Amino acid sequence: MTSSGTVIRNATIVDGSGAPGCIADLHFVDGLIVATGRLPATMDGVESIDATGLTVAPGFIDIHTHADLALLAHPQHLPKVMQGVTTEVFTNCGLGFAPVTGEALAVQRRYLGGLFGDASDGSVDCSWESVGDLLSQYQRTGIGCNVVYLAPHGAVRVSVMGMQNRPATDGELNAMAALLEEAIADGAWGMSTGLWYAPMRSASRDELVRLCRTAGFFATHQRDYGERLFEATRESCDIAREAGVPVQISHLQLNGPANAGRAGELIEILERERASGVDVTSDIYPYTAGSSLLQALLPEWCTEGGPVRLEERLNDAQQRSAIERDLAATGFNWEQYRLSGAQSADGARHEGWRFTDAAEARGMSVPAWLCRVIAQERFAACYINHSAHEGNVREMLQWRHQMIGSDGLHLRGTCHPRLYGCFPRVLGRYVREERILTLEDAIYKMTGSPAARLGLDRRGLVRPGYAADIAVFDAARIADTATFEAPRSTPIGIEWVFVNGVAAVRHGKPTNNLAGAVLRRRHSL
Repeated sequence: MTSSGTVIRNATIVDGSGAPGCIADLHFVDGLIVATGRLPATMDGVESIDATGLTVAPGFIDIHTHADLALLAHPQHLPKVMQGVTTEVFTNCGLGFAPVTGEALAVQRRYLGGLFGDASDGSVDCSWESVGDLLSQYQRTGIGCNVVYLAPHGAVRVSVMGMQNRPATDGELNAMAALLEEAIADGAWGMSTGLWYAPMRSASRDELVRLCRTAGFFATHQRDYGERLFEATRESCDIAREAGVPVQISHLQLNGPANAGRAGELIEILERERASGVDVTSDIYPYTAGSSLLQALLPEWCTEGGPVRLEERLNDAQQRSAIERDLAATGFNWEQYRLSGAQSADGARHEGWRFTDAAEARGMSVPAWLCRVIAQERFAACYINHSAHEGNVREMLQWRHQMIGSDGLHLRGTCHPRLYGCFPRVLGRYVREERILTLEDAIYKMTGSPAARLGLDRRGLVRPGYAADIAVFDAARIADTATFEAPRSTPIGIEWVFVNGVAAVRHGKPTNNLAGAVLRRRHSL
């Protein structure tokens, strides 16, 4: 690219605002869009790209990711860049690594290893403690996409209290708030929490309201997405109301047979909350299966004290029997669960297997097998759970305040295909094939809407003065190719991706350029 920039000609520009697309040219220089419309046919010193028949959109903003360590281990970040993603928003679900004390970082890395499997082998330098230190490390390493950081509630809580499943004292709450204030000052855009996960599930309402008020914005993995989904959603809105802050409800799926066909009811609740003054929005991935840590399925009591104590309990016959009894009493439909992200040779042989089949092959009950695998894998394995409903996914995708978030997990073994296919799947399946969204609405949910939600300055739209984060794709051909059987397959139909004006994908091939920027709150481009 020359100093006079690049012109993309004859494209259908869908600008990210939801407005109808139009055929026009686009000129950007030094990372900024300088002009759109019909530009002169001859422009000296400008690289020209003929995009006849192609769509130009803002680079996609993935509002729900777990890229914390993956961006350091593999800074080109190809699973996302090849989808057209130019900005990653993390940490989510309260599961992350800064701000943190040294001891708490060791606890978090071991307990959460399954979620960050392809970077949990010690190859990443994890010498930071503050958010500022972590963000600076991304800048030093170089990254293939932009970073927006949310401070994780789990790291804050473990830093102050360890893995204790109890409410915080006033002194502990003050210490957590101070850590969070420092994180926001360092450039975090808010806080994420995960009330389904230990030890965050033990947080009192006072703790949640105080920390959310300090953060100014929070994204939440709710306490439940199954039988108690509606109660959990009201709780999220109540916390936002009491704290006086916006809330982003993460991966808002409706799981379990009792929730089939109930998306309309959930949307009615959300609309009533918005009408009452609660600034609530949500995100979703276009699949009916979720994925998380194996140990997240365990009863809360056995995580008390962290991974060392949990390992002791799993290796004690009497305590393991108690864990197995509690697991058997949950009523989980184990046939819907499949093993993923295993790192041992034995575990890898059963990846993709239903829990019931793997347990039967071992001559064990599912709870006994599950305890065995968690101990064997040393907390570094995950599961995929097929429990949502396609009709609900379609209906939730159409809610005007719904955004797209991949929730992709960068695992060492088998992963969920959403890591490689989320955004093209929306554009190929739900826009082109099923027509439940217009192209303009889908692009808005991936760009202008999340940028506005987070308050990103001059991002998310194709307009002069905005960052040249750009995706160029063939709307007639774009599609995901990743499947549950072959999840690491890149999409088709994406021709160019620019991050801050630098090509990350050229003619459908990665360039491995590292042009991403750390977007700090109040200090973004």
